[in-house]
Amino acid sequence: MSDDPETYGSGTDEPAPQPAARPTARRFFSIAIESGRIDWVSWMRVFAICGVVTIHVTGATAIRPDARSTTVGMLAILLNRGFNFTVPIFVMLSGALLLAPSRYRGDGDFLRRRALRLVPAIVFWHLFYWGFRVLYLGHEVPWQSAVRLTLRGQLFTALYFFWIVLGLAVVTPVLVAWIARSSRRAVLIGAAIAVSMSALSPLTVTIRDAPVVWIESPWTWWLPYVGVYLLGWGLRGIVLHRIAVVIAVLACVAITAAIVWMFRRPDVPWWFSGLFGGYYSLGVQLYAALVFLVGQAVLRRGRALGWTVRGRPAELGQLLGQVTLGVFALHLAVLTVSYDLPFVGGTPAAGSVVELLGRLGLVLVVSFVLAILLRQIPLVRRLV
Repeated sequence: MSDDPETYGSGTDEPAPQPAARPTARRFFSIAIESGRIDWVSWMRVFAICGVVTIHVTGATAIRPDARSTTVGMLAILLNRGFNFTVPIFVMLSGALLLAPSRYRGDGDFLRRRALRLVPAIVFWHLFYWGFRVLYLGHEVPWQSAVRLTLRGQLFTALYFFWIVLGLAVVTPVLVAWIARSSRRAVLIGAAIAVSMSALSPLTVTIRDAPVVWIESPWTWWLPYVGVYLLGWGLRGIVLHRIAVVIAVLACVAITAAIVWMFRRPDVPWWFSGLFGGYYSLGVQLYAALVFLVGQAVLRRGRALGWTVRGRPAELGQLLGQVTLGVFALHLAVLTVSYDLPFVGGTPAAGSVVELLGRLGLVLVVSFVLAILLRQIPLVRRLV
């Protein structure tokens, strides 16, 4: 989710987009060699961060006991579970660019840039949300409790993602060295093995008679995401043909239906829950890979959404894509404040479709505007 030029190739100091080499054609896809700025990534980041915001805005409504018996509840479940792929997608987008050997300038340079980008943001936003809880929400959180909650990922919703990005950055030099001397096939096989290792935890929870406990310390939260990180590089440049896009979209619809159907149902078979429950599950990671492939296929010149990567729409995508880290960091506070506002406020669980969608629109617009404005301030730029 980090948005500096080194991460996503959409900053102003990147070279202009270069024509891709002639793609290698297959029956259902072509392999394109991309260089320079990769325009489709910006809009994919915007799409993914909107999904993250949607999950958090709709969560309280989706888990209401009567959610399935109301229109607003079913809409919340559909939106909440339908965007279940967003965290893996962000990791894949990061891997698609950070793991490129051709852009790698050495271990020291890479780690220095990532540390300067991520460490200040991690420190600032944890301090910010500690202060937000104390000063705005009126919680009593002494510094000892704040440290403990930070190390458990419980200081505030979703701050754990900062640590995932940092952990993956630390192991990137090792992965880049391996990728540089490996074929795409080898990278995809390695990614599939790593993804399968993560997916086996929820899939075998009933057999093992044990909870799904991965790693409970911030410096190791990245481990379950190594597979999708590698997958981002392995799938980069694989451009689905139109019939393959249709098949992939239908598969996404089927996976969404499965996830929505099983959400909070007590009678779901253990194997079904293991396949589609949680970010680590095989179904969700497959979902993310399909969305990734569809995105880079349609957000391309000559394709359905090719107009978005040309001219003014491309510039807008770059602007919005550059502030996704800031939107991620800010939207949690904006959402909490929205509960105290008229029309969209009240309880975290929305009482009507209008209230739910109004709150979602408000949080998205305010978060993007704030992030864009804050990014104009030199000392604040690296935090958003």
